[in-house]
Amino acid sequence: MELRTRTISRLRDALLQSGRRPSLIASPAYETLTREGLLSVEELTALNRVDPLAETMFLMMSVDGNVGEDELMALRGALRGLTDNLLRSGTVKVMVENYQSRLAEQGRDARLQEIADALVGEPAEAEGAFALAAAIALADDEIAPEENALINQLAEWFGISEARADEILDQLDEDGTEEE
Repeated sequence: MELRTRTISRLRDALLQSGRRPSLIASPAYETLTREGLLSVEELTALNRVDPLAETMFLMMSVDGNVGEDELMALRGALRGLTDNLLRSGTVKVMVENYQSRLAEQGRDARLQEIADALVGEPAEAEGAFALAAAIALADDEIAPEENALINQLAEWFGISEARADEILDQLDEDGTEEE
């Protein structure tokens, strides 16, 4: 599967741009509130809604053993976009810490199985997680062999055929070409 499409590159660039913006409220309080489960109902709802997508992106970020700043910015940008800026940087930091703990305790396959189970019956969500993971793989401008293998594994775990996966990776590219 070819990850380095114009579509995925544009998505990556948009996520990086959004992730570079400082939070409107830069405070360690959001880390504490998140750890204690004291977020607002809206924030908790948003967090629960994007959790499988965010963890999929984290699994992609960590598969090569190196979680870089560009990848973290892309993740932050994706979560800001998906939650209309409801989740702050401190909350995202705690989410990443939780994902690291789950990965260490349960392993990648167990985490993927749980995410796939959460997305079963939600093909649009599964395809969204797949596309976002592909953008994360490109965030540091290099696609490690482990990242390429994981994107293929994600397609399989999420029930996305190879043809549909290629279609997803190329879809916006074709849309962009028509507009030019």
